[in-house]
Parts: sequence; structure tokens; C-alpha cells
Amino acid sequence: MSVIAIAKKDFRDAMRSWVLIALIVLFALFTVGGAYISTQIAGLLGDAGDQPLDILFALQTPASFLIPIIGLMVGYKAIAGERESGSLKFLLGLPHSRRDVVLGKVLGRTGVVTVAIVIGFAVGIVAIFGFTGSFSLVEYLAFTLVTLLLGLTFVSIAVGISAATGSTTRAAVGIVSLIGLFWLLWGFIGQLLLYLITGSIVPEPPMPDWYLLYSVIPPGGGYGLAADAVLPTDGQFGVGMLAGDDVPFFAEPWFGFVILAVWIIVPLALGYWRFSRVDL
Repeated sequence: MSVIAIAKKDFRDAMRSWVLIALIVLFALFTVGGAYISTQIAGLLGDAGDQPLDILFALQTPASFLIPIIGLMVGYKAIAGERESGSLKFLLGLPHSRRDVVLGKVLGRTGVVTVAIVIGFAVGIVAIFGFTGSFSLVEYLAFTLVTLLLGLTFVSIAVGISAATGSTTRAAVGIVSLIGLFWLLWGFIGQLLLYLITGSIVPEPPMPDWYLLYSVIPPGGGYGLAADAVLPTDGQFGVGMLAGDDVPFFAEPWFGFVILAVWIIVPLALGYWRFSRVDL
């Protein structure tokens, strides 16, 4: 019950953030924009073939960009902020263990990200129906569930960093460094290595196994594969289309859930290990 009590309080406190509300509104607007652009492109090309799936593909871009930012921003102050303010000592003075605090923070902050995703995608459903007159509820729900898993992933990463650091400044530096690595450097380094090793800068199937593995290591790579696992995409979201006929196991759609699980568990475990050994 300690974990649930902490999660409830943390959820209420986090939902008061104006920055979070602004990000939720921004995510909803991007969802509507993605649906609109996808339908307009389909109309211009005269291709209504698999429009619901194309729309989901268009929604993946804002989801894979904004949900990580929301998750990281929601989570990075979770424990470091309370250590700075001194309220963590009071919290641990109640019948709560440090493990209760870490798990409660993850649950509470994941609840906040869940609200953001549900609101954004609910607005998206209305937009899709308005633009197309129909939508696939089953596919949309499957895509929503995978996106919720992505949100949990980045909340766990952020709370792990927050637990391992003694100040919000160091936690923020860790978050910004992570964003810089995965959003700015990772793709560039991959393209550079591809060019140096193969002489090509454009990824065309079949790609080398090392490049496929490199591409699926970040949480976003796992998200794309997991989306392929629950949707009839033929590898459109992940790296399956780059593998050719012989697809290695780490480029199979099911492996996306393994990648996300690793990103959920490992940073959180390391953060808790550090947090459990420091003097407050």
C-alpha cells in the first residue's frame, strides 16, 4: 500500500505542472496535425489503400518525439527534487522504504504520461474520424498501448537518473545528455559508420546486421519494432524493411518488447542501487 499511496500523491502533484499541461496540449495538436497531413498526402496521391495504417505511421513521429520528452521532464525531478527540498527525509520518516519511493514515483509519473497519451490520442481519434469518416479502433488501441509502454520506458529512465543523482541540476544534465545522444548523435554516428564501412550513406536493404542492431538499441528503435509486432505493418515502423529476406532475431518485431523491457528495468535498477546506498 505504501507504493500506491506514494503514487497517488505523486500523480496529483505532477499534474499541477503548467509545463506538463502545455506539453499535453502540444502533443494533442501534433496528433491532429499528423492525422491531417497523412490524409492530405493520401488524397493528393490518390491512394486510399491502407489509410488507417498510414495515419498511424504519421502519428508515430510526434509520439516518438514528444512522449519521451514528456516522460523525461515528468520524471527527472521525481526523487532529486525531493532530496533538494528536504521533503524526502520526511517521506522516508513515514512507513515507506526507499524501494517504495522509487516504485511509487514510477507509477505516479507513468500515470501522468498515460493521461497525456490518452488525451492526445483521444483527440486524434476525433480528428481521424473527421478527416476520413472511419478508423480502425483495434489498430488504434494497439498503437496506443505500445505508446504507453514507450512512456513507461522514459519515465523509468528519468526516475532512475533522478534516484542516482543528488540534485535536479545533475538530473537535468543527465536528461539533456540522453536527449542529445538519442535525438542528435545516435543517427549521425550510425550514418557515419555506415559510410566508413560500406561506402554508402543511404540505408537500403539488405543492411548489415551490425547496423540493424545499432538502430534498434535506443528506446525509439524498440518502439518501432513493438509497433510492428501489434500492427500489420510488414516492418514499416521498425527496421524490418531494411533487413531483406534474412531477418536477424534482434530485428524481429517481438524483440522490440525486449529492448523496451531492458530500458525500463536497467536504469531503474541502477538508480535504485545508487539511491539505496547514499546518505540523505
